[in-house]
Amino acid sequence: MVIAVLVGILIFHLPAVSQQSPLVTLKAPKEMITLTDGTGNLKMRVNYSKGCVLDKIIVNGTEVTGSGSIVYSGIRVDSQFFSSRDLLTNPVVSVHGDSVIVSHIKFGNKAFSVTETWIFKAGADDITWGIFRKYSTRGTLEENDFPCWQFNSMETWDGALLDNGGVAWNLLLANQGDTYGSHTGTLTFWNKSNNNCLRITASDHPKAYRVATFSHDKKNQLSVVQSSSARPVTTQFGLRRFLSTGKSVFARLAVEASDVSVQSRLQAFHYDSLYDRGTFKGVDGNAVNEMLNTIGRYGVVDRNLFGSNGWHSGYVVLQEPWLAMMGLAVDAPEFIRGYSGTLEYEKEHAIKPNGRVLPRWHQDASDAMSHTYQPDGFYECQWGYMLDAQPAYAIDVAEQFDMTGDLNWLRGFKPTCEKVLGYMIDRYLEDDGLFRVVQSSHRNHKGADWMDVVWASYKVASINAYMYKALVRWSELEKLLGDEQMSAKYQGLAVRLKTAFNQDTAEGGFWNPDKKWYVYWREKDGSVYGNNLISMVNFLAIGFGLCDDQDRKEAVLNTIENLMKKENLFIWPSCFFPYREGLGLQGVNYPFPNYENGDLFLAWAELGVRCYAERYPHISLHYIRNVIKQYKSDGLAHQRYTRVRQTGAGDDILSNNIMAVVGLYRDIYGIQPKYNRLYLNPHLTDELNGTRINYWLRNQHYRITLSTGQYTVHTGRFSVSSTHAFGLNVTGHDLRYFHGAKASCSLLISTDAACVVDIVNWTDDRMKWKETTQHETAPVSHQVSHLRPLGHYELFIGGKSTLELTADAEGVVHFKETPGTHGQDIQIVYKS
Repeated sequence: MVIAVLVGILIFHLPAVSQQSPLVTLKAPKEMITLTDGTGNLKMRVNYSKGCVLDKIIVNGTEVTGSGSIVYSGIRVDSQFFSSRDLLTNPVVSVHGDSVIVSHIKFGNKAFSVTETWIFKAGADDITWGIFRKYSTRGTLEENDFPCWQFNSMETWDGALLDNGGVAWNLLLANQGDTYGSHTGTLTFWNKSNNNCLRITASDHPKAYRVATFSHDKKNQLSVVQSSSARPVTTQFGLRRFLSTGKSVFARLAVEASDVSVQSRLQAFHYDSLYDRGTFKGVDGNAVNEMLNTIGRYGVVDRNLFGSNGWHSGYVVLQEPWLAMMGLAVDAPEFIRGYSGTLEYEKEHAIKPNGRVLPRWHQDASDAMSHTYQPDGFYECQWGYMLDAQPAYAIDVAEQFDMTGDLNWLRGFKPTCEKVLGYMIDRYLEDDGLFRVVQSSHRNHKGADWMDVVWASYKVASINAYMYKALVRWSELEKLLGDEQMSAKYQGLAVRLKTAFNQDTAEGGFWNPDKKWYVYWREKDGSVYGNNLISMVNFLAIGFGLCDDQDRKEAVLNTIENLMKKENLFIWPSCFFPYREGLGLQGVNYPFPNYENGDLFLAWAELGVRCYAERYPHISLHYIRNVIKQYKSDGLAHQRYTRVRQTGAGDDILSNNIMAVVGLYRDIYGIQPKYNRLYLNPHLTDELNGTRINYWLRNQHYRITLSTGQYTVHTGRFSVSSTHAFGLNVTGHDLRYFHGAKASCSLLISTDAACVVDIVNWTDDRMKWKETTQHETAPVSHQVSHLRPLGHYELFIGGKSTLELTADAEGVVHFKETPGTHGQDIQIVYKS
C-alpha cells in the first residue's frame, strides 16, 4: 500500500513535460530502458537483463557511467555482499508514460534479504529516482549501498560539492583505497575541463540521516556510496573521515524489519553557468572559481566541523578569526549555513562552563594535551594553552552574523560570547591594559597562539590584537542587542588595550621605535622577544585597526615590501629574520628559515592584502596573482611553502591557503557583507576595470560591476551606482542606500517599478542623485535620513526648486516624486 501511494504521487503529481520525442524508450533487447530529460542533456539506461542496474549515464553528451561501471543498490551482511547486480527473482517492469517502475528487485540470502522497487520519472529538466526498500527482518549492515555510483575513472569528475558546505576533492583521493566519508545528501559532481556537472539532490526528510563515501577503487574508478538511515550514522575508526585502507568510513548500521526509501533528483548542468562568478579582469577568474570550490571548501571535515585544515588530516582549529570570512568568498548558501551550524555545535561541545574554548578538534588524541581529549574530538593542544581561541571564537560569531543578518541567531550567542570573552577579561592586567596568557616565560617551552611551537609568553601581541578586534566588534553587537552597559565595558577595555599596545617597548608596549615595527611578546620580567619582524603580528596591528598612525603603517609596510622584493618571495613569510635560539621548538624551527621560523604560510595572506589595499592595491594584487599561479601549479595542497625553494611542504594541507582570494573579494573588490546591508568599498587598479562579480547574499543575487571611480550594484529591480564606498539592501519594493560606511540607511526608496539610482554627490548638507524608473508614471516614495534634526532643506527636481522640507527630530524627511523613464536629478540642500 505504501509503495502504491508513492507510485501515484510520483506518476500523477509531477508536472507534465512538453516534448516532441518520448522521454522513455525501450531498447533491444527488451531488458533495457532509456530515460531522457526534456532538455536531452541527461540520459540514463536501466538494464535488467541480469540483475537490475543503471549501466549508462550520459551528461551533456559525455558518458560518465558505462563500459563496466554501473549504478546499483546493495548491502553487506556477515561479510557477504549482496546487490541488485545479482537478484533472487526476476524484476517486474512497467512503463507509465514518462515513468518507469521496476519491482521485485530482491537480493540477500535466507537469513536476511532486501526487496526494492525503483521508480523513475523523466521530467522537463531532470530525472527522479526513488528506491523503496523493505528489510525482511532485523539485522546489521556492514555496508549500505543505497545506492552505489561507479563512475568511469577518477578523471570523470574533479570532485563533488556537498550540501554540508564541503567538497570531496579527487586530487586528495590519489591512491587506490583512499576513501572520504561525509554526512551529506546532495552531491554536485563537476569536471572543469569538459564543463560538465551532474547534481544528485536527495529529497529533504527531517528524520533521514544521510552519508556519502567517495573511494578510489581497485579499478581506478570513482565509487560513491550514498546511504540513508532513520538512525544517526557514526564513524567506525575513531572520528576519521578519511582512510587509505579501502575500508568503510562509517560504522555498522542496525536495521529493523521495515520499509525505507531514498529519492533523488538527477540534473545535468554546464559548470561555467551553474558556478558563474562573473567576469574577472586582470586575474584568472576560472582559477579563482576552482580555488574557492576546492581548497576553499576542503576545510569542511564534515557537518558541524569547519576549520581551515581539512578532512585529509582530520583537524579543525578554532583559534582562527578568519573562518567566517572564508564564507564571504566561497559565497555558497550551504557553506554559510553550515558554518552557522558549526558555531552552534561548538557552543555546545567545545566551550567549557567557565568559558574556556577548547581550541582544536582532531580525529584522534595524537595532538592533545594529556587528559584533555573529549569523546567528541575537542581538546587542549599539546603545545600549550592556545588562548587566541577565546577572541577568535567571538570574532567568528560576529562576522558570521554579518553574513546571515540573523539577529535571533546572534542573540543566542550573547551569553556564550560574554562568557568566552570573560575568560580572557579575568586575565586582564589592570596596571597596563593588556591581557596575559598562561605561561610567563619562553623557558616554559609552551605556545600560546596559532604559531604554536614558538614560545610566546605572558603579554602576547597577537592575542591582544585578537582581543581588541573582539572587544570592538562585541561592543557594537551588545549595543545592537540593547545592552548598553556591556557595550560600554567592552569599549573601555578596547580603548585601554589600544593605548597600551601602541606604546614603545621601553614604556611597556609592543612598538619598537628603533626598528619601526611591532614585537611579538613581553615576558613578566619586562624582557621583549620576537623582535624579528613577525608578519602575523604587524599585519594584525594594522589590519585589525590597532595601528592608525600613518607613519607607522608606512614604515612597516615599506620595510616588508622591500624585503619581499629582495628575496623575491611569492607570499609573506611567518617572519623575516630568525628567532633567537631557544624561543621555539628545537629541531622543527631551527636552523632558520624553517617552519614557523621563516617559512611561508598563506593563512595570513588576507590580512597582508588588507594592509596594502588602501594605498597600494597593486602590491596586494601582485601577491594575489602569485597565489593563484601557485594554485594552478599544485592546487595549494600543502601546509606551507619553504622559504628557500618556495615549494610545498608539510604533511598537513591547509584550507586557509585560500586567504589571498578572500582578500581579493574583501579588500580589492571591496565586498564586505554587513548584517543589514551589502557594503562595497573597492580598492582597484586599472587592469581590474570592468570586473563583474555575481554575488549571493541572504537570498538576494547581486551583479557588481567595478571600475576605478565607478561602482554599480544591480539586483534586478534596483540598480545603484556611486564613485565612493556605499552599502545597499533590497527587500521587496524597497531599496535602502547607506552612504559610505554608515551602519544605518541614508536613503530609502519605495516603488513598484524597476529603478536606477546614480549617486552624484552626498555630503551632510547637500545630497544629489539621478533617478530613473522603468515606467514613466511610476511614483517613488523617498525617505532621507542623517539630516540636521529640525533643519530646513530645499528640494530640487531637475535643477528647479520644488519643495521646502523640514527634518523631524530624528533628522528625517519624506517626499514623493515621479522621475520617469528619462530620469531626474534630485537634490536636497540645507538652508538653515
